[in-house]
Amino acid sequence: MWIFIVLSVVLAAAVIVLAIKVALLKRAFTEIDEQVKDHLDGTNSSAFQLSTSDRDARKLANDLDGELQALHAERVFLKDGDKRMKENVTAISHDLRTPLTAINSYADLLESETDEAKRKEYLERIKDRTSELKDMTGELFKYSVSSDTQYDSQLSNEDLDLQSMIENSLISFYKEFTSMGIEPKTDFPSEKVIINSNRKTLMRVFDNIFSNVAKYASTLTVKLTPEGVVTVTNDAPDLTPVQVSKLFDKYFTVSDGTDSTGLGLSIAKDLVAKMGGSISAALEDGMLTIRISLKKQ
Repeated sequence: MWIFIVLSVVLAAAVIVLAIKVALLKRAFTEIDEQVKDHLDGTNSSAFQLSTSDRDARKLANDLDGELQALHAERVFLKDGDKRMKENVTAISHDLRTPLTAINSYADLLESETDEAKRKEYLERIKDRTSELKDMTGELFKYSVSSDTQYDSQLSNEDLDLQSMIENSLISFYKEFTSMGIEPKTDFPSEKVIINSNRKTLMRVFDNIFSNVAKYASTLTVKLTPEGVVTVTNDAPDLTPVQVSKLFDKYFTVSDGTDSTGLGLSIAKDLVAKMGGSISAALEDGMLTIRISLKKQ
């Protein structure tokens, strides 16, 4: 009799313990289920927290946590990669617009020019800009198939006449300057100023700066010193010192009403730095001056 009573008590205790364990496991799995959902929808990425000390439940939680943490890291990596790709495509799209603008200007000049020598010169410049477009699209393709997000073309340097480079870029914006009533004034030294750099990179710098002038200004003065310092000055009566301090920031635009990407001056700054030079901006009496210092040969 006593044996039966003892067995009944033991069995009852075992059932109670088992019921408690089942209840705790059920709660643990509910907690795991909720935290898995939080991880998957991105609202939580912290380690799993369980109210039970059950070894098997905690092992399951740890295994799931490890897999979900890896999934979260992959998600962040992909989002960052997508952002970098969009930024680079936007930057290259900006660069593609500049030679297209130049080709359009040369085409207008060619249409009204009667001097055969000048017409030949404009045709050559259109060919040069077309070649530049081809190279840029080639770079975009190389970037798209490259796994290196820091992809950069191998560029060759040559001795360049700074005055000639500036003049070629100014002519590229003939149509835009004319539409804005801008008559560029230049001040060049009597002797040639030669620097050793990449032609296309340097042209992109001047193009981006003059493109900015064509959007916002009505006057333009370009000076070149024998030391290789270029200053570009234009009227900017509505510009503030705070805005000037942000001119080289990526995606910063002075006016939301324009179709500007806010990349031109940012790209110019990066390119000048790659060439070992420096670029800065200053505002005085409503006149904006961009100063570019390049390493002379």
